[in-house]
Amino acid sequence: MSRRFAARWAAQLSEGAMPPDHHVATLETWTERLLATLATGTPDPVVAERAGAAVYVLGCTDPVVIARSMPILRELSEYAGADTAAFGIVAGGFGHGYARAQAAATSATEGLEAAFRHASIAISIGDAHGNIINANPAFERLTGKSLAELQGRSGFELADVDVHSIREQVHGELERAENGTIRLEGEYVRPDGTQGWATWTVTRCVSASGGLYLLGFGEDTTEHRTTTERLHWQAHHDPLTALPNRRHLLTQLDTLITEAGPDDLAAVCALDMDGFKDINDAFGHTVGDSLLIEVAARLQACLDPETDVLARIGGDEFIAVLPPPADEERVEKTVHLLQAAVEEPFLVADHRIEITLSLGAVMSRIAGGVPSDLLTAADHCLYAAKALGKNRWILRRWDPVRRGS
Repeated sequence: MSRRFAARWAAQLSEGAMPPDHHVATLETWTERLLATLATGTPDPVVAERAGAAVYVLGCTDPVVIARSMPILRELSEYAGADTAAFGIVAGGFGHGYARAQAAATSATEGLEAAFRHASIAISIGDAHGNIINANPAFERLTGKSLAELQGRSGFELADVDVHSIREQVHGELERAENGTIRLEGEYVRPDGTQGWATWTVTRCVSASGGLYLLGFGEDTTEHRTTTERLHWQAHHDPLTALPNRRHLLTQLDTLITEAGPDDLAAVCALDMDGFKDINDAFGHTVGDSLLIEVAARLQACLDPETDVLARIGGDEFIAVLPPPADEERVEKTVHLLQAAVEEPFLVADHRIEITLSLGAVMSRIAGGVPSDLLTAADHCLYAAKALGKNRWILRRWDPVRRGS
C-alpha cells in the first residue's frame, strides 16, 4: 500500500509525467514513516517536517508541490484512521519542513511567499505575538478578508472565542515546547454568514536569523465534520424510528455499569408487539413500518428523556432501560405507562390497528455486570411473559454475578 501511495505522490509532483524511480523509492520510505506516526493518533511533527525537507531535496523546488502533496497527506491520514487534528499536524509539519529546506538554498521570504501563494490550504505567517505579517489567497478565502485587512491584525481575533483565552492557550502550549505545535478546532462564522467549523494548526518557527514567528495552517472542516457526525449517528441509531440501536444501547449500558455503585439498582425491560407478524402479513411491510414509527413515538413519550433509554434492537422488539435508582414501584409504573400508551388504536394508511405489548423486565445491581447478559436476561423474561398470553408482563430480580433470577 505504501508503494502505491508513493507512486501516486511522485506522479503528482511530476505533474502526471513518469517520475524517476528514485523519487518513488524515497517517497515510499517517507510514506511508511508518515503512516506509522499517523497510526499513533498523535503524529510526530518532526517526521512530517523531515518528509517536507526530503521532497525539496528530491529537486521539487517549486513550492506548488506543497499544494500537490496535501491530497496525498489527507489520504494517508484517512487510511491510518487519523482525525483532522492529526492531519493538521502532518500538513503543518510538512509545509514547515519544506519551507525550511527551501530557506537553506534561497531567500526564506521568497520561498515561503511562493509556498503560500500556491497552497490550497490556508496559510499565514505571524510575528511572535500572533500579528499577521502575510497570508496566502486560501487564507483570504477561508476568512473572507483581504490581505490588506489581515496584515497587522492579531490572528487570535479571527477565532470565534474570547481573544484573551485563545491567545493564552496558544502561547502557553507553545512555551512548553518552543518549536512545538498546537491544534485548535472550533466554530467560526464563514464568509457567507453561515456557521462552520475550522481546524487550525499553529507552529512556532525560528527563522534563519533567529527570529520567532508563528506559522498557521487552517482548513474548513465543516463538511468533513458533518459527514463524520452523520455517519456516527447512522451507526448508532435505528434508521426507521431514529431510536438508539443495539450498538448504541450496549454502549450506554456499559457506561451505566462502569459508573454504578455496588448497591445501585437498574432495570432493563424487553418488550415487543403481540401479533406483529400478522399485521405485516395482513397490511404489508409499509404499513408495518409506519406502525413501528408511531409505536416508538408513543413509547418514547412514556419515558424520561433525560435519564431513561429506549432502543429498537430489531423487528418489533424494543428495550427500555431505567437507570439507578430503580425499584419495583418505578418499574411497575413504567410498564403500565408503556402498555397504556398503545391502548388507543393506531390509524395507519386508513387502517385502524389495535395492538398490545408483552414485556419482560429484570431489576439488578448492575455494578460488575455485562451489557449483553442484561439483555439476555430481559429477553428470557419477555419469552416467559409471552408464554402466559398477550398483554402480559413479568419482573424478576437478577444477579449479574450468579446469573440467577
